[in-house]
Amino acid sequence: MNRLSILAIFALALVGCSNREPKAPKPDGFQEITFDASDSRKVYADFYPSSTLNSEKVILMFHQADSNAGEYESIEPVVAAMGYNCIAVDQRSGGNMWERDNRTATKSGAGDYTSAYNDMLGAIDYAHSKNYTTIIVWGSSYSASLAFRLASEDSSVKAVIAFSPGEYMDDKTEVKGWASKVSVPTFFACKPDELSDGRQELFDAIRSDTKVLASFPGGSHGSSTLLPEKSLAAKQYMDKLKEFLTSLK
Repeated sequence: MNRLSILAIFALALVGCSNREPKAPKPDGFQEITFDASDSRKVYADFYPSSTLNSEKVILMFHQADSNAGEYESIEPVVAAMGYNCIAVDQRSGGNMWERDNRTATKSGAGDYTSAYNDMLGAIDYAHSKNYTTIIVWGSSYSASLAFRLASEDSSVKAVIAFSPGEYMDDKTEVKGWASKVSVPTFFACKPDELSDGRQELFDAIRSDTKVLASFPGGSHGSSTLLPEKSLAAKQYMDKLKEFLTSLK
C-alpha cells in the first residue's frame, strides 16, 4: 500500500470518528445580511427563510459568549420548518466557535456584553424595516439575559426564548429586574445544576402568565443544549421548544 492510500484511509477514519453533525446545504433564500446597530456599527447575520411562503414571523437568534451565528446553523432549519424566518446574529461580544469567525467582532470591532445590546437593538430595527408582524427574541447565555431587557423595553417583542440566562452584568440584580417586567410568553431553558444556581429565581421573577421551564439532565450551556453533539438531552429540549413555538400559533 502506497503512502497516499494510507493517508486517505487515515483521513476517512478521522471523519468517521467525528461527533459533529455534517453541515446541511443552505436553503434557497439563505442570505448573509448586514444592518446597523443602534450605535451605527455594522452588524453581520445569517438569514434563513421560513418554509412558509411570505411568513411574517421572525425569530432573532443571539449567541453566547465566544460564539457566533454558527451556534444556530443546524437549529435554524428546524425552526424555519415551523413557519418562522430566522435571523442569527453575530454580536460584537463573541468569538470563533463552530469553526467560524464572528464577522461583527472581526470587521466592526469587539465589545462587551453591555455594548452588544446595541447589536440586538439593531436587529429589532431591521425586523421592523422588513415589516414582520411577529418578532420573537432568542438568547443564549449572556444574550438570553439581554433578551429579557429587549422584551421589557420593546412592546413589539411577542415572545422570549432564553437558554441559560443569568446575572452576567455588573449589577447582579439587574437581569432579575428585567425579567420581572417581561409579560410575553417565555421559554426558559437551562441545565438542572444551573437552575439550582440562581436561575430558578430568574424564572420565578418573570411576570408572564405563559412561561415554560425546560431543564433536563445531560444538557449543555446555552442554545448548544439543542445540539446532539453537545448535549445528551438535545431531543428533550428541542421537543419542549417545539411545543412552545406551536402554542404561539
